[in-house]
Amino acid sequence: MAKRPPQPEADERALFEEEMADVRPIERDRHLPQVTFRKPIPISEREREVLRELDRLVSGEAPFELQDSDEFMEGAVQGFDPRIVRQLRRGEFALQADLDLHGLDAATARPLLERFIGDCHARGLRCVRVVHGKGRNSPNRVPVLKANLPRWLARGPARLLVLAYSSARPEDGGTGATYVLLRSRGGRRRKRGSL
Repeated sequence: MAKRPPQPEADERALFEEEMADVRPIERDRHLPQVTFRKPIPISEREREVLRELDRLVSGEAPFELQDSDEFMEGAVQGFDPRIVRQLRRGEFALQADLDLHGLDAATARPLLERFIGDCHARGLRCVRVVHGKGRNSPNRVPVLKANLPRWLARGPARLLVLAYSSARPEDGGTGATYVLLRSRGGRRRKRGSL
């Protein structure tokens, strides 16, 4: 059988009613605040084109602008800020991960690269280095991995995650390595040496 909660004693109830006798409800303003909406400002065709281009950049559909020579290579999503590409080229971003593809053939290296880029992006990393070598030990001394890397970054599954890439500085591997700047997952860009 369930117990009933104890009833307040008559003295307590009388005391409460006595204390509340002169309490009055707070008067309220019965009018809700007036909300006004501005008329939408018409968007010019130029602004529409800028918004479409921005949408292409954000979605990863924009083509890459490539600048390659026999030794140096660089590329970025079309319309990407050239100042950031310059910072990448100068090695001003903290390297957060490395992948060494030295000595691998293209068939082995490509899936490793794609997995590495995907894993780094998923972990929120922004700047990574891919060491591909200069091809000095390749048949005919042709740098197979280095030659394929721009295409893999700009056209493969990685293209949705990559903003820019550039040959590394000499102390980071020079033209035998490439810096890769990944799209943000909400993190902030970090300079070399910063936390």
